[in-house]
Amino acid sequence: MKICVIAPVVLPILGKNQGYGGIEIVVSIAVEEMVRRGHEVYLFASGDSKTSAKLMATCPKALGQSVSFEKEKACNAEAYKLAIDLKPDVIWDNTLAVHAHELRKNKSKYLFKVDIVLKDKDLINTGNIPVVQTLHGPAKDHMPGLIHDLSVQGNYFVSISKDQARRYLKYLTVNRHLGTVYNAVDIDYFNVGKEAKPCNYLLWVGRYCMEKGPHIALEVAHRLGLSMVLLGKKAEPHEIAYFEKFVEPFLQKQDKIYPSSLPVRDKIKLFQGAKATMMTNLWPEPFGLVLAESMACGTPVVGPALGSLTELIDSAGVLVPVNDLKLNENDLKVSNSQLKYIDRIIECMKQVDLITAGVHRKRAVYLFSPKHNVDGYEEAFLKAIYLKKLKA
Repeated sequence: MKICVIAPVVLPILGKNQGYGGIEIVVSIAVEEMVRRGHEVYLFASGDSKTSAKLMATCPKALGQSVSFEKEKACNAEAYKLAIDLKPDVIWDNTLAVHAHELRKNKSKYLFKVDIVLKDKDLINTGNIPVVQTLHGPAKDHMPGLIHDLSVQGNYFVSISKDQARRYLKYLTVNRHLGTVYNAVDIDYFNVGKEAKPCNYLLWVGRYCMEKGPHIALEVAHRLGLSMVLLGKKAEPHEIAYFEKFVEPFLQKQDKIYPSSLPVRDKIKLFQGAKATMMTNLWPEPFGLVLAESMACGTPVVGPALGSLTELIDSAGVLVPVNDLKLNENDLKVSNSQLKYIDRIIECMKQVDLITAGVHRKRAVYLFSPKHNVDGYEEAFLKAIYLKKLKA
């Protein structure tokens, strides 16, 4: 197939050298596997990206997270126009057609909470070329409306978990959902390692914000007498505000803080040495790349029985029952529900030592390999091509 892949341009696509950037990692792994299989792949990304595909640079360097939304939209529009000129079999877009978005101001102090709507008249018409969008985000806030409008305009969608699909299906028009494809990790690079695990610390990886709950993980570690290692993104104003109120004042001497830009090889060592990776979410995570990376490194994940975690972790980690707690990612303080959540996590932590050795790695290889991922996308692309022809 001739495939045009459109990636965000805020961060470069760097493959094994990718520090922060979940979507960028997902795109890179899939593109490399597609090229390996012989597909003709064009990657639309920033000019400083590294790829085996044909790189189509829509800006010389990645724009950075503080870039103006209008500049990001302009680069995305250019990507769409160039892709159409190439007459591919399919366009795989990982931006939800950002060129046609209207952005309203983020009014939340501790979360990335924005209002985005699709401006139908600005959406570039791809003619008889199908556009497949991956649903990288949760079905909340502005996302359901945006996805519904893109669906009405003829886009097709791939979900990244069955739980996410269930939450989005009511917003999609008939035949627009092509199936669920789990995100992949580089399972050869993320591995168990040969050194003995010290297992004297808990690890948390993610964005500093209330919905990800690093303050929950921090309190659990301290009450268990363990060190806490936090590897987090702290770039946006809401992330800084959250960190300064809920994390920084409670750090202890034995705790360690690493930036999201930590080299991947060092991140892997942190996974390999941890007793467990804490996904102390307050919301239903649609996937969680951290989960897949941790399991590939042979380290169990502890998280709530919420969202996609139940289908992804299964018996390869610890699922904390939370249905009765009424957790709220919009909390502005540590609520009673969160305190009960902390108590429950601590009660469940003894289960970590009972997990069968090696089951985490085996499950990661089975569910999150590049082969499994691209098998799914090839099927989705063929469905989109067929459905688009039916509409012609």
